[in-house]
Formats: sequence, structure tokens, C-alpha cells
Amino acid sequence: MHAQSASPTVGIGMPVFNGERYVEAAISSILAQSFGDFELVICDNASTDRTEAICRRFAAADPRIRYVRHAENLGAHPNYNRSFELSRGRYFKWAAHDDVLKPEFLAACVAALEQNTDAALCQSDIDYIDEEGRSIGTRRSHLAGAESAEPATRFAALVLKAHDCQAMMGVFRRSILARSILLPSFHGADRAMLAQVALLGRYIHVPGALIQVRDHGARYSRSRTRPGDRAAWHDTRAGTRHSFPVWRTYRTYWQSVADAPVSGLARARARLTLLAWWFRNFNAARMAVDLIGIVAPGFVGQAERFKQKVFSPAPGAGEARQATKR
Repeated sequence: MHAQSASPTVGIGMPVFNGERYVEAAISSILAQSFGDFELVICDNASTDRTEAICRRFAAADPRIRYVRHAENLGAHPNYNRSFELSRGRYFKWAAHDDVLKPEFLAACVAALEQNTDAALCQSDIDYIDEEGRSIGTRRSHLAGAESAEPATRFAALVLKAHDCQAMMGVFRRSILARSILLPSFHGADRAMLAQVALLGRYIHVPGALIQVRDHGARYSRSRTRPGDRAAWHDTRAGTRHSFPVWRTYRTYWQSVADAPVSGLARARARLTLLAWWFRNFNAARMAVDLIGIVAPGFVGQAERFKQKVFSPAPGAGEARQATKR
């Protein structure tokens, strides 16, 4: 039994909704960490399955766990943000209810952040697993340039390079994350937040696949492709209104650059990056698809599947699956 710390080093937020199939394994992997000075805040979005019973059982057995249940489903992003707001500690990590941490994950990331005081977050390599926990393949999470001392170089790495936003599941320096936009309620908000964080601090990387990210059919990125379904998943208050997510992401990039505490030269370089953005990763086409989605919602998912099939797989799990077929 671990004593509850008055001020834990790491706060962990676990947002969950109807996660009975995987949440027990996720919590168990956190409790098995070799670094034990943490607090786990579970924010349950009014689950209707056995999630509540499972989480309350863990909370009753370990004082480091706090279980918070919302009276109604707020949507994913308000729930993510709430788990951050309720947590404590110099560092913070979001923990997905269907992922699994290796025992040394927190120890390695915290040690790296302690040694690199200008770093905003730390992540390890990633082992993608399937529904049954079988390895799909390992991918290096590091984005070249994200570790740079230059804010504009870091920003370009997050904005121009294809990535699956798994840096979001790394360990953040809380003081930096608290200055960010957190997660606004639109598809792509995680990408926008990570780009803003890159303007505020370096991204560092520890070797080894210390986190297992589960790829399964019920994941948001695979089960929701229509704009209205995505909008409602992100925030139930938004309903199914089309939110122009690609346009909102791009607008948020510009606002983050305008607000960033960087030099005039760094700001100018970041703005040049945003002009280059139109010509990278099919972004101009994605802007057009965003508009077409108003009248043909199903076209958004069709366009994404076409791009992944013909040009390149989805970053992360898609790349891992393709690599194992070679």
C-alpha cells in the first residue's frame, strides 16, 4: 500500500467513457510503475457499463487514485481538460483508458524532464498493440526538430510533419501545459495544442517502447469519420454541427504564434511555416474536403481512406501495420 502524497510529483488524468474492456489493464499498469509518487485522477464521463464499479474498486484499494464521475457525458475534450484541472504535481500525463504503460515509463520520463529543465514534455517510443494486446509494431515517437532550442524549428516539426499526436500521451511539465489552450472542442485540437506547446518548450525523448497504444475498431479515429459524429464526440454541447475542424486548426496555429512569448524573428519564421503548411501533407486538399463535408458528410471519411490507401498510411498504428506486412 502506498501512502498518498500531499503534493505528488506526477498527476495522471484518465478520462474514460464505457471503458470496461480495457480500463482495468490500464489502471493496473499505472499502479505497477517503479516511480510511485503520483496521483491518478479518473474522470468518468457518465459510463453506462461496468467502468464505474471497476474504477471504484481500484480507488478504494489505493489512496493515490481519485475517481470522479460526471452526472452526464460532457464529451471527450471537456473530460480530458477536467482531468488536468483536478490533478496536482509538477508533471502531468494523460493516460488513455485502453493503453498500457511499461513499469519504467514514469521513472524514465520524469528523470529526463528533471535533467532538461527547458523541456515541455517527454515521450518514449510506442509499441502499438491490437485488441488482444498483441504487438502490431513499434514506432519511434520522436519528431526530428521538436527537440531544438529554436521555438520556430519545433513549431515547424509539429505543424509540417505527419504524426499521430501520441506526444499528447507523454509526460508534460505542468507549468507549460497550463499556459496552453488545452483541448478545444474540435477534431485536430490535439494537433493544435501540441504545436502551441512546442512554441513554449522542447520535446524530449527516452529510448525504448515504454508505452503500448491499443489500436482497435472502437477508437475514435477509426469509428467516427463523419464531421457531425466527431463534433458530438468531442463535446456533447456542440451537438452534430459542422465545426470546420481543419480551418479551426489552422486558425489556432496562427493565434498561437501571435500569442507566443518568442522573439520577432522566431515569430516571423513560424508564420512562414504556416504559409508552407498549405503545400504539405495534402493540407490544401483537406481544407477543401472540410468544406465539401458540409453538404456531403460521408465524403470526409472517404477522402481520408483514399489518401491512406493510395498515398500513405495513417501515422502511427497505420505505419506500424504496413511495416509488419513488408
